[in-house]
Amino acid sequence: MTKENLISNITTTLIDILGIEITNKVKDILILEMRNIEIREIETALTISGDRRAYIITKFLACKKLAGLTERTLKAYYAECLKFLETINKNIEDITVDDVRYYLALGKKKRLSDITIDNQRRYLNTFFDWCLNEEIIKRNPIRKIDKIKTTKKQKEAFTEYEIEKMRAYLFNEKTYCGRNTKEHLKEIKLRNIAIFETLLSTGARVTELINIDKNQVAEGQDELIILGKGKKERKIYLNAKARIAIQNYLKERKDFEDCLFISYDPFKDNTVHRISQAGVENMIRKLGKRCDIDAYPHKFRRTAATIGVRKGMPIEQIQKMLGHCSLNTTQIYVNTSDNEVKLSHEKYLS
Repeated sequence: MTKENLISNITTTLIDILGIEITNKVKDILILEMRNIEIREIETALTISGDRRAYIITKFLACKKLAGLTERTLKAYYAECLKFLETINKNIEDITVDDVRYYLALGKKKRLSDITIDNQRRYLNTFFDWCLNEEIIKRNPIRKIDKIKTTKKQKEAFTEYEIEKMRAYLFNEKTYCGRNTKEHLKEIKLRNIAIFETLLSTGARVTELINIDKNQVAEGQDELIILGKGKKERKIYLNAKARIAIQNYLKERKDFEDCLFISYDPFKDNTVHRISQAGVENMIRKLGKRCDIDAYPHKFRRTAATIGVRKGMPIEQIQKMLGHCSLNTTQIYVNTSDNEVKLSHEKYLS
């Protein structure tokens, strides 16, 4: 066992006990303290109880959790790696490129989309790259398989009419909730308005939105720092409508929770907790259904980007606002109608 493997094994064991932040600090201390230490194995092999493949997947996921991946992403990695290994039914060291091709071909036979199959390839490539770095395998069998070309379709943003229709509904709706939360109807209505305006103003992901705390928007400030994908910090900005909506919502709050957006347990009197990702998604989808609009939280990101471009915001600034690593990703988010292209052509090329 190498020194790096030993440190990795220790931190993998500690992550569920100490959490990501403290475990990372422990890892840094171990690296410093063991810099001049040489490790020699006494035993000829490491004994692992149970299924070795399950052990390797568990260790892989623990390392990815330490790197800051979300629970949703970790679940996707787990499901894909487990399905692949159960399908191929070989030791990880014995898996070949033909095994991977066979697995992906099964996806095509089941008529999975090219995007889904390429996602399978990406997940497995990440897993086998990790196995290679951990010296579990000598080569990554995915490396010889090219990226599957997919057609990236531009999804639609909300139209101005749809935005105003949903906004009007939120202001006029009669909110319904559980039997024990009727006294909080006005508060929940103002919360929904604040969520709607914040998503539209910032283009934030739902996972980012639900983790905002009250102290970050104290005294109506128009910018705040959030923690995005990969634990990367970035600034998001609140327009006047979002700031006013948040202020109105906070004035109605009677609890002492730190989180900005809360939810009440309908089965427990006045039990408050931070609103969940599913809670926001359900609220937006119900809103869309009642307004006869295809609405989901991620569509607000596309809409924020599209509105920004239409009003002259440089694409590089939109990329920074959305927290994209690649400009190509941002360009997929932006909707530009044929009519807008025609008007720009008349303006610049006539």
